[in-house]
Amino acid sequence: RGAHIVGVASVDRFEGAPNGHHPEDLLPSAKSVVVIGMRYFQTILDNDHLCNDSEILSEENLSSLRNFMFRFMYDTVNSEMQVIGIHIAHFLHEKGYSSLPLPSSGWAGGPLGRHGLFSHRHAAMLAGLGTIGLNNLLLTPKYGPRVRLNSVITTAPLTPDPILEEQVCLGAEKCGRCLKTPCFGEIEEWNVGGKKMPVAKLLNCNGLDPGCPNPGEKLPFIRYCWGICPVGQMNK
Repeated sequence: RGAHIVGVASVDRFEGAPNGHHPEDLLPSAKSVVVIGMRYFQTILDNDHLCNDSEILSEENLSSLRNFMFRFMYDTVNSEMQVIGIHIAHFLHEKGYSSLPLPSSGWAGGPLGRHGLFSHRHAAMLAGLGTIGLNNLLLTPKYGPRVRLNSVITTAPLTPDPILEEQVCLGAEKCGRCLKTPCFGEIEEWNVGGKKMPVAKLLNCNGLDPGCPNPGEKLPFIRYCWGICPVGQMNK
């Protein structure tokens, strides 16, 4: 029992992080960031078929059920990540290193409806767990974007993992499925830790909206950009 993926990034890789959100802003004398991840099941994302033949549930009930299924997995995995993060922090504290466990998710507010204390996806990329895809999400070689992440900042001088050289995302020409929704605009170039990546500008996020437009592709009920990505078939 535990995380499915784990990596370590040294804090010097976080140059250019927003003021107030650099590891050393959150934990003075920080040396390393431990990043962990747990997969999110495609079967939960593909829950639009659940109980379609029910003699009991109305359409409104079905919508609530599908949202409930998504939140069940989302909240359970987030909680598990947070518990693992706390255990990592306990272990490092016992070794004499100050450590800061973090929440897995953000809170309400901000231009896109939520705030984040620390970017786990950027930390995961800097810890060698994947690269940022066109859909603005971390894409891992094994699970694609279907992972939840958490991080522990620590003063322990841990050995960092190498950053992935090859881009995991298939790109707009070979794939581009995520670009078919109005959530994304023109493709920009991001520079994270010295690695340049093409990323589509996020205009809005309808991830919790079952009516998220879906031109020409099967749409999982929630989080289109998670479910439609072909990378990481291990999570079928």
